[in-house]
Amino acid sequence: MRKEKTKAPPTECHYQGGISFHKSNGQHILKNPMLVDSIVQKSGIKSTDIILEIGPGTGNLTKKLLEAGKSVIAVELDSRMVLELQRRFQGTPFSNKLKGFHSKPLRTWNPCFILP
Repeated sequence: MRKEKTKAPPTECHYQGGISFHKSNGQHILKNPMLVDSIVQKSGIKSTDIILEIGPGTGNLTKKLLEAGKSVIAVELDSRMVLELQRRFQGTPFSNKLKGFHSKPLRTWNPCFILP
């Protein structure tokens, strides 16, 4: 008699470091440091630039952007990720260079955004 294999129901949540990611919302983690370095290098960021990052997630790219530019304004859909960003950079030299916001940028974004 053959044993029938049962498949686990598909899940939209993936876990990384205790945080569940919802791929259905487009959440993916940039884990490859060479890719992160390449993105920052190819972006041509100057030390005087204020950078707008949409969807910073846990902050792997954010850290490199903070190192490269003057400051980063991070807009995140998931409030858990905003808290993770604050926790990650709290007490570091980058904490005063990062402004994190919980928002739905594609729905509530003001095109007349004025930078500090």
